[in-house]
Parts: sequence; C-alpha cells; structure tokens
Amino acid sequence: MWSWTGFYLGINGGYSVGTDDFNQVLTVVPGTLLFTSSAPNTIAPKGGFFGGQVGFNWQTGPVVWGVEGDWQGASQTSTTVCGGLCGNAVVPGVVTVVGVPGGANSVYQKVKWFSTARARVGYANDGAMIYVTGGGAWMGIDSTESIAFGGWVQPTSFSDTKSGYSVGAGIEMRLWAGWTAKVEYLHLDVSGLNHSFFPGPFFVAPGGSLTTTTGRIRDDIVRVGLNWKFGGWPFGGPVYAAY
Repeated sequence: MWSWTGFYLGINGGYSVGTDDFNQVLTVVPGTLLFTSSAPNTIAPKGGFFGGQVGFNWQTGPVVWGVEGDWQGASQTSTTVCGGLCGNAVVPGVVTVVGVPGGANSVYQKVKWFSTARARVGYANDGAMIYVTGGGAWMGIDSTESIAFGGWVQPTSFSDTKSGYSVGAGIEMRLWAGWTAKVEYLHLDVSGLNHSFFPGPFFVAPGGSLTTTTGRIRDDIVRVGLNWKFGGWPFGGPVYAAY
C-alpha cells in the first residue's frame, strides 16, 4: 500500500486571472470651491506563472493531514483606460460635468509574484487523494497610474507587497515510485492598494490637488504540479517479504 506520509518538493505552473475593483478620486481645492472626480472601475490582470512548492503529509487511515508553502513568479498584466477621468466632476452648487473633455486616466497593473502558506486536509484511496486547503497569501504588485489632459500626461509608479488569505481544493495522484501529480484551484484575496500622488501642473490650484486610488485584489489560479516524495515507497523504502 502506498503511504502519503513524508516530505515532498516539486514544481508547478498554470494560469491566473485577477480582479481589482478600484476607485480613483481626483480632488482639487481652488480657493473655496471643491472639485472632485470619482472613478470606480475594474482592472483584470491575467497571465501565466511558474514556481515551486515544498510540504509535508501525515496519513492516518484514509485521512491525510499536511502543510505546504509555495512561491511563483508571475506575469499577470492589464491596463484600463477611461476618457474624461471616468467620473463626474462636481463643483458643489455650481456645475456638474460628466468627465473632463480631452482628459483621461489609466491604470496599469502587474502581479509579478505570489506566495502562499497553507494547511491541507485530504481523503486518500491508496494512490489518489482529494483535498481542501487554506492559509495565508502574499503578492507583489507593480502599478502605474496616469492622469492625462490634451498632450500632457502625468504617470506615477508604485510597487507594493500585500498580504491576505488563500483557499482552494485539488486532486493529487501517485504516478510511480515517489512521483505524484496534482491539479489545483486557489483563490487569493489580498488587502487593497492605497496610492496618492500629485496629478500634475494642469490641476495646480490654491489649496492643492491630489489623486488617490484604492483597490482590492482577488486572484483565481488554476495550476498543475509535479512532486517528489522523499522515500518514494511506503514508510521510506520498498517492503520485502521473507519466505
């Protein structure tokens, strides 16, 4: 009988689609008048990734308990562009303008890596196991946010590392000796971005001006993996019978 007990390490690769529901607010204070433009929008960085994992399983009857950590280099990118600042410009009591003629904003986002540390609980039938998993998640994100008016563009770049949680499920099967293969789905949800920057000379006004972007990133990944369990055979080695 095959045993899942033991340390293992492996590689994985797959595809990921993220969702960031962000809100961008431009605020200008010219004297006593308040000008704001609020721009709720969504950006969806997507792309492939490749990485590795290490873990430990302990089997008790058909139940397999485990822990696993992984790290992946990713290339999930997307850009969203909206004409007219994507929102309503409001001077209270004076005028409401839908957008700003000749203006635009854009947000570029790249998920460059992500990592998780999770517990796993599975049900095994000899060399096949189904499992659920959950734990912490971390993500590295690069962003470039731009405000444009006419031929003038003001880009500002940011780099963040954010943390959150991950949950998922998968199936893993023994191939031969100590080799196993898995197919897995994970959902990652990390704390939101919060960026503020000076939007440039067009919006210079007495009292100042500021653009603030806030968001929350969720990432859905599907991957396949290949693991090597140290020992390879039940209880660390082949079992021989004496006759």
